[in-house]
Amino acid sequence: MRYDAIFEWNMTAPETEAFKLAVLYEQEFSKLFGGTEDIDGQGFRRNTIPKRGDPRKSDLFRQCWKLRRETRGLLTGEQYVNYVKANLAILKINKSHISPNAICGDKAWIRWKVWERWYTQKMSDKSCVPPIPSVSTTDPKIIREIDRTKKFLFEKCDGEPSSEKIRGFMENGFFKLWIVSGKASIYYVMMSPYAQPFIVDLAKSCSFDPLVFREKITSEVRDYFHYEFSYEFSRVRVIPT
Repeated sequence: MRYDAIFEWNMTAPETEAFKLAVLYEQEFSKLFGGTEDIDGQGFRRNTIPKRGDPRKSDLFRQCWKLRRETRGLLTGEQYVNYVKANLAILKINKSHISPNAICGDKAWIRWKVWERWYTQKMSDKSCVPPIPSVSTTDPKIIREIDRTKKFLFEKCDGEPSSEKIRGFMENGFFKLWIVSGKASIYYVMMSPYAQPFIVDLAKSCSFDPLVFREKITSEVRDYFHYEFSYEFSRVRVIPT
């Protein structure tokens, strides 16, 4: 059995989660690239779990460990399946280099979000499940900024952000640095209930005009933000300044 390695190497709970992601990756990789001429022997070894030795020393395991850390609280079990499928499928369509590190980072996250919107729309056509709010007439750059910010904040908060954590990041100056470096989007600040009390101070310290960004926030953008950050709007208590 593929999962015997969990017991053989006495893996911890976090290591077990990462190993299961590695098994998932290997299975999806084999389905898409098994028997093709696009991947050589070295490529297969790079994208699969070694049959001998500690699997935790493989690049695939290390990248899955990183993925787990980056997306903690962001994806459910079923979403991880689709996340891996989406990234590998898009890479194959674009004839891109296939390597385990392709499932980590902002580019992988953006590939997933594009695929998720497409997939959810298709499923909503066949069922009563409401689709993700449309962003068809929105500047893709704005949506990418919103998507990247959500992933970044979940990683920094080790799961779902809270008003207390966001307040802490604001007060200790981290959020200013994140905006200046492009890690966090000004659009998040303009629409987030958690960030509302800090808009004036951030605008001064980061040298941006709130009015300019408000003009770019269409109803589509606001609906999409509300969908992606719904947990912020469902909280009754937001700590005031």
